[in-house]
Amino acid sequence: MVEVAQKRNVAVVAHHGAGKTSLVEAILYMLGNVDRMGKTEDGNTFSDFTDEERDRKVSIHSSLIHAEYKKHSINLLDLPGYADFIGEVKSCLHACGAAMFIINATSPVEVETEKAWGYADDFDLARVAVVNQLDKERADFHQAVNDLQAAFGKRCVPIQVPIGKEADFKGVVDLISMKAVTFDSKGKASLSDEIPAECQDLIDEYREMMMDCAAEVDEAVMEKYLAGETLSREEMLAGLKKAVSAKTCIPILCSSATKAIGTELVLDGIVDFLPSPERHNEVHGHRPGSEESVTIKVSDDSDLSALCFKTRIDPHAGRLSLVRIWSGTLKPDQGVLNSTTGQVVKFHNLLQINGKNQKNISEAQAGDIIGIAKHDDLGTDDSLCSPSNPIVIPPTEYPPPTIQMAIHADDMKDDEKLGTHLHKIEEEDPTFHVRRDPETHQTVITGMGELHLDTIVYHLKHYANLNVALSTPKVAYRETVTAHAEGSYRHKKQSGGRGQFGEVHFKIDPMPRGGGFQFEDAIVGGVVPGKFIPAVEKGVVAAMDRGIQAGFPVVDVKVTLFDGKDHPVDSSEAAFKMAGSMCFRNTARTAKPILLEPIVRAEITVPDEYMGDTMSDISGKRGKVMGMDASNGCQVISAEVPLAEMFRYSIDLRAITRGRGSFRMDVDHYEPVPSEIAADIIAASKMEEVEE
Repeated sequence: MVEVAQKRNVAVVAHHGAGKTSLVEAILYMLGNVDRMGKTEDGNTFSDFTDEERDRKVSIHSSLIHAEYKKHSINLLDLPGYADFIGEVKSCLHACGAAMFIINATSPVEVETEKAWGYADDFDLARVAVVNQLDKERADFHQAVNDLQAAFGKRCVPIQVPIGKEADFKGVVDLISMKAVTFDSKGKASLSDEIPAECQDLIDEYREMMMDCAAEVDEAVMEKYLAGETLSREEMLAGLKKAVSAKTCIPILCSSATKAIGTELVLDGIVDFLPSPERHNEVHGHRPGSEESVTIKVSDDSDLSALCFKTRIDPHAGRLSLVRIWSGTLKPDQGVLNSTTGQVVKFHNLLQINGKNQKNISEAQAGDIIGIAKHDDLGTDDSLCSPSNPIVIPPTEYPPPTIQMAIHADDMKDDEKLGTHLHKIEEEDPTFHVRRDPETHQTVITGMGELHLDTIVYHLKHYANLNVALSTPKVAYRETVTAHAEGSYRHKKQSGGRGQFGEVHFKIDPMPRGGGFQFEDAIVGGVVPGKFIPAVEKGVVAAMDRGIQAGFPVVDVKVTLFDGKDHPVDSSEAAFKMAGSMCFRNTARTAKPILLEPIVRAEITVPDEYMGDTMSDISGKRGKVMGMDASNGCQVISAEVPLAEMFRYSIDLRAITRGRGSFRMDVDHYEPVPSEIAADIIAASKMEEVEE
């Protein structure tokens, strides 16, 4: 087994289109793990292996890639680059000890890179950056470095300089060894002492930055550097590794993944600069069912602690759980406590995962990332530990969903099957949720964006053989009255034998918003016998559920029963229930009924430069800005907006802020619907009744 110090768990992160999957492919090709280098645009890369990823030609799921290099065991997690799959990004960053950020040399630092960088800060990850696609038209390494430093600070320091530009990019100058490096077609490096003169200006500028970073973490090295003495390669490597671990330096490397330029030096950067799992030398958690803190040393000899950070349910291979071993040793059929559920479980097979390939292993130790197949008692964010020293590792925190849609099967007979598959997907994806709305009777799914929900539909159609459709969810409107009204209703029916008779007189009055329903018995002289009063109230409640104008529940109303009549033979509970229902319905129509709509309280976080456009958009959605607060260079706008305007707000906000805005919302209260909008809602409701 490989020692913990020789292990690297690295999340490969980028905005979509930066070439991270291509770089992983180039690494595998150079190491001989694949016979030929696939292309994302051809849908044949090693890490994008699902049918949907091949069809769409983008990464949708995180993919675990295992490699061996220079006696090191390296786990690369190739992460999706779209915001819709941010749950995959956060869970994998939680499981890794380091991150490698891929930057597109032809464009500025992009929004998903900024977000993932912030998550890496949250998890205290060391990192390196790779400027990729340096062979493309308009590629500019110097500008990319400036963009990185503008976004993330001067700690972003180049340790290489490209040789050639755009189509002429052919190698790099290694600023540590001060040698020119070229690469063969498989990415293997060759060193030369001949450094092109045109690189000298960048070499002088960047080498000084690099030397400063290498020296500042070690006093002895700093004294030597300030004295003008030459630092050895070993001193620079050791200094840079310390600086990377301390997060005072982020080395910047050069690459063209599709031409295999820079590939070997990228692997060297992973081994030389990124830390082993020992950097975080303790696991922190708490006892199950209590707040008592627990700390376990990161070591093969410590008690077991592990976290299931991802669940994948493959329609063919079944359930696969990815587990990060934080401490201790795990072997097949070993009794392990799932401290999240309280169950003691055994795993018959431990798997080393390499893309879609799996290999049985005899044990897993501290720092390993492994797979556990077909185990229904293991879910995402479950903690595993030794029964003698239980620990719950804090789960990953995910952002709230940003979009919700109603979903239905084309064939009603498939409703149960649809529900089963949706709940399986919910187990796999912590950012996806499904619920049955008891008021609109719709199945509503929520996720992180349009593409996210589109992948759910793809899964249902291609793997579950379900024809489904998405639609904007119905809004759970309410109805109420705004004026006093009085009325009566006599229910009389005679069809031979005992008849039905009940007469009631009502007063209907509006209640304050949120006041609910109040039923008052004001009968004097027993004109309606007391035994029938509850039936009258039941009739009113039933009528309120059916609505006055558009079929929505009635709220905030007071009904007073003040008069009526009964019949000694024909009166019954059923008769008075019917009388109560019809009296409410008829009388309420004269009490100036209106529609109420749910209003959400939204907190919208946007960079300062997008504040004006965001506020204008809120106004266009019939919203009201209630306040603003500054936070970390952004504005947090508090607003009240009708829910009907917010179902697709994530798409609008992404367009306004170029993906840099975020929001969360909760239904806060109800307000009257404007009359012109209410008329359309009522008309649509009546049309639905006719169609039914």
